Amino acid sequence: MKINKRLNKILFTGAVAASLVAMSGLAAAATKVKGLITAVAGNTITIKDANNNTQTMTVSSATKIHSTKGLTGAVFSTVEQSALMPGLPISAEVDNGAATKIDFKSEDFKVAQQVQAGTETRMNEFGTYEAIATADVLFDTGSTVISAKGQSDLKALATKALATKDYMVVVTGFTDSTGNAAQNQILSTKRAAAVTNFLQQKCGLGPGRVKAPDGLGIAADAGTGSNANARRVNVKLVVDKGVAAGNK
Repeated sequence: MKINKRLNKILFTGAVAASLVAMSGLAAAATKVKGLITAVAGNTITIKDANNNTQTMTVSSATKIHSTKGLTGAVFSTVEQSALMPGLPISAEVDNGAATKIDFKSEDFKVAQQVQAGTETRMNEFGTYEAIATADVLFDTGSTVISAKGQSDLKALATKALATKDYMVVVTGFTDSTGNAAQNQILSTKRAAAVTNFLQQKCGLGPGRVKAPDGLGIAADAGTGSNANARRVNVKLVVDKGVAAGNK
């Protein structure tokens, strides 16, 4: 009888230990990621981290979305999914591709909101904003690596931007006609994202000051075949015409 009780106790202890191990394995499946939202499509968002890696995650009604305040982020409020927009830096907990929790700073949200809802709209209208500096960053065939000259040109433009009141930077990527249109669309977007990340991470430009990158695929002046000048990302430093006039 004592042997049976001891055996049952051992079996029970083993089962509990196995359950704890399994639970810890499930908990470990969730990963924490940080990055800038580059695209929102329905319940799917795409972010790009500091290493230029792209990750896609789904958002549902079960996702806890918080806007935080203060240095520690201890003060927060629950917000709707509609608050997630391109240009917003977030930190997220992701389990098997599904976001279980997303946090962002309230001040970052305000900047992204201004860009998306106000400044971006006016920029698309043209006539309100004007370019005061431009740079074309050229790429090797099929590449998203920014050359030494490209980095130098971007740093020069960023220096001017930081000395300019209420500036915005518009980044647009292109390719030549080598390859198919679908691949070139993706490549142009990746090139624009690489330039955007460089401006933010290496040059100190805030996410709210750099418009979410656009990839337009094959450049209108690409012609046929390989064209070095078409494999470019065009970067424009723009300001409101009223601000520009006031600075003259």
